[in-house]
Amino acid sequence: MEFGKTSNIENIDWIIPADDPTNFSRFKAGAKPRLYVGGTAWGTKAWLGKFYPPGTSSDEFLTYYAKSFNCIELNASHYKIPDLKTTNDWLQKVNANFLFCPKVHKDISHNRFGLLDPVLHKMWYEFLQRLGPNCGPSFIQFHEKFDYEEKSFLFKFLEQWPKDFKLTIELRHRSWFENHRILPALTDYLHKKNIGLVITDVAGRRDVLHTSLTSDWSMIRLIGNNLVLSDEQRLKDWGQRLETWFKLGIQDIYLFLHQPDDILTVEFAQLAKSILKSYELPDFPEVNLNKPRDLFNQE
Repeated sequence: MEFGKTSNIENIDWIIPADDPTNFSRFKAGAKPRLYVGGTAWGTKAWLGKFYPPGTSSDEFLTYYAKSFNCIELNASHYKIPDLKTTNDWLQKVNANFLFCPKVHKDISHNRFGLLDPVLHKMWYEFLQRLGPNCGPSFIQFHEKFDYEEKSFLFKFLEQWPKDFKLTIELRHRSWFENHRILPALTDYLHKKNIGLVITDVAGRRDVLHTSLTSDWSMIRLIGNNLVLSDEQRLKDWGQRLETWFKLGIQDIYLFLHQPDDILTVEFAQLAKSILKSYELPDFPEVNLNKPRDLFNQE
């Protein structure tokens, strides 16, 4: 993930901001909450032999991925809306509880006219319908140049979004966050429509790290830095915050773990599981690495 990437993380203030005060009036205890944990891809070749068994073909990667993680940040859909054949192939490789969380296609998210294009939207909704029960929240990631001055395109897009599908938005331009001027009104609007606002925790853009819960679920993108010590501390801080939010009554949390080039994402997930078990949270998926074969381990 290039957004917010910085070469020097020594002096980063990693503290999670205090909760948005409105969080405490937006929730009530409901059904059993769920914690979804995933990465950004299943096709990472560096996982072969350590996460995927040696000799696993690329066609089988998703099958093994879905045995450990219970969701995926589906970036493939950002570049091409998956067709029926592709979607069906994916669905045959996952269990009934696995969720695809697709990134909205770039022709919609990165083109102001795409935000208003009914033909493109229809194609996207048909894809979501094909995912059926395995469809998690869509997230639309706006271009870094999409600023507050273009708000009319955003709100027109959100007004036509079908209530049948969950949606969360990721804003990146600084104008949406500076001086906390826009966020209160925006989060109030999103809350009324039960639309999420992605929480991005990344080193080089601390301004986009907010704590506003605008829907009965939330999506967090936690971008690590090759498992340095701060990655561990951040997981502890997030464990504490998630415990608070689940007690408030939030229904689902989608936690997407990032590491550079995805190479250490599985190890990051294992670290997360070991840390988050200390907090009162829903069950964390079981993520296992293959044991290296040696003289004493020939399995």
